[in-house]
Amino acid sequence: MKKNRQELILKVGAAGGSISVWSVSVKDGTRSFMVKTDESTLKELMTKEDAAGITFKSKTGPLISFADALAVLGRYPWHSLYPMFVHQDFIDPVLTAVMNLGGEKEVNRWRRRLNNEFCGHFT
Repeated sequence: MKKNRQELILKVGAAGGSISVWSVSVKDGTRSFMVKTDESTLKELMTKEDAAGITFKSKTGPLISFADALAVLGRYPWHSLYPMFVHQDFIDPVLTAVMNLGGEKEVNRWRRRLNNEFCGHFT
């Protein structure tokens, strides 16, 4: 049986970890999204006793749309974190969400971080 194909859509980083959105495609052609968090870097800074019982990685179940994934991201101040990657097909919805959450200053920061590679895609 073929494994589901995952593709990175969005990744933001912060001190101690990252948050990412993945597209998951199955062989019948359906696509869903998943949000993953990874705070395992924090674990390295903690004693075994302090780290006991803490989950440093998590992921959501399948989400129907990218908008649903953005809603899950709303639990975090993701728009003000360090943009590490945005899939080119999702630049517009990501920057629109950043604009709605953080305004033009944040969008400009994201554009600079993404090396102006995709600036022409967002107006």
